[in-house]
Amino acid sequence: MYAGLDFGTSNCSIGVWRENEPKLLPLEGKSKLLPSALYTSRKDIQVEELDQVELERRVSNAKRKQSTEVKRALKKNQSIREFSDSELENIERGIMRREIAERENRQRDKQTIAEAVYSDAEIVFGEEAILRHIEDPLDGYFIKSPKSFLGSDISNYHLDFYAEIITRMIAFIKQKAEATTKSDIQSIVIGRPVNFHGTRGELGNTQAIGIMERAAIAAGYKNVEFLMEPIAAALDFERQLSLDVVVLVLDAGGGTTDCSMVKLGPSHIESIDRSESILGFSGDRVGGYDFDIKLAQQKIMPYFGRNSLLENGLPIPSPLFSQAIAFKDVNAHAEFVSMKTGRKIASYLDQAIEKEKVFRLQKLHEGKLSFRLNRSSELAKIQLTDSESINLPLEYIESDFVIPISRNDLKESIQRELDVFMSLMKEVEKQAGVSPDVIYVTGGTAKSPVVKNWLQSAYKDIEIIVGDEFASVSSGLTTWAHRLYK
Repeated sequence: MYAGLDFGTSNCSIGVWRENEPKLLPLEGKSKLLPSALYTSRKDIQVEELDQVELERRVSNAKRKQSTEVKRALKKNQSIREFSDSELENIERGIMRREIAERENRQRDKQTIAEAVYSDAEIVFGEEAILRHIEDPLDGYFIKSPKSFLGSDISNYHLDFYAEIITRMIAFIKQKAEATTKSDIQSIVIGRPVNFHGTRGELGNTQAIGIMERAAIAAGYKNVEFLMEPIAAALDFERQLSLDVVVLVLDAGGGTTDCSMVKLGPSHIESIDRSESILGFSGDRVGGYDFDIKLAQQKIMPYFGRNSLLENGLPIPSPLFSQAIAFKDVNAHAEFVSMKTGRKIASYLDQAIEKEKVFRLQKLHEGKLSFRLNRSSELAKIQLTDSESINLPLEYIESDFVIPISRNDLKESIQRELDVFMSLMKEVEKQAGVSPDVIYVTGGTAKSPVVKNWLQSAYKDIEIIVGDEFASVSSGLTTWAHRLYK
């Protein structure tokens, strides 16, 4: 069996092909979305080091075996896919990781109840993981949006660490999907952004794809393919078209925003090779999380001392407030929760004119409440979808503490991000050399009226269609899996 997996920065979803269309499967209760989060009551995730000598031996054997198979295929005039050295290494790494996991499972079956309490069996995912972390931020180990770190400049240890995290999440999703379908899912198409988070460009993209491929193989998939997320969204939209059109797809997700200009319609829908119909694509590491951070920075952090003055007339240094909400920046977050930062905040509290604000910052630091504050900012953004203004409660900081926020506040906070969206769309138009007949918008960020109104004002004469903000990509990936693997 085959499936399409949207392993997103904010949420994950998986679909299978049923009754001649993609169907998304429930992953958490009845919800077809699983927040990209993991929590364990342990203080860290243990990563067993791979035996490098054994890995090299296996890769060498795989190369020899492939060489023999290629020669045999050539003699018979048959075509065969030839894997690169890095792909072979990913496959063997994945197999070794799966073997380690199977050994752990066998050992776990022999554990006592006391041992099981401290085992990795305590790992939970999705909304349950978020709630466990909110319940006690000082306990356990919590990670949100691991996809955000895959393209970064990280050590070999962290490469294995994130591969381990993502393997566990993909394996959990696979297990849930197989329990629903009562079938073994062996082949998968996974979505990828045009550019992953990080500053390493194509090196970062290659690294991220390698980690995800290795994780998918370790989770038990035999065949793994990748497809750009804006192309997947386009393929989902194409199923409802009766005429050929040129479509500009804006996929505004949680961690990245991607654009593509694609020829879609009945003339193209059955093609396996869509390279001729893709006229251009672009992407940037800006998404809904950046909206949350900017809204928190501009409209929430002033209540925690941002722009406040000390007795000497100088403001409290602004980097402190950026670190306080930079939950997806590992280094910045580590700096904020450090004892050194705690001492700085105590010093600023002594010298602050508006002490009640800096006291809130101290509580944010001591309670390790950065993630919860980010979540509050995200909830504010979501609530502003249906309301012009809200009162945001922050009772976990102090009782009866609310902050008024308006839709206009959000617009002011994210103007730079909207400018990035526009530059991506114009870049795609320039690559394509044509204007779109239709603009198709998907991704969770697309739901915001601020984004919709901004987009409509920029493209007054072009029809704008907003798709299913959470299902379009996974449905398109499932559609592509059907064409590849059926």
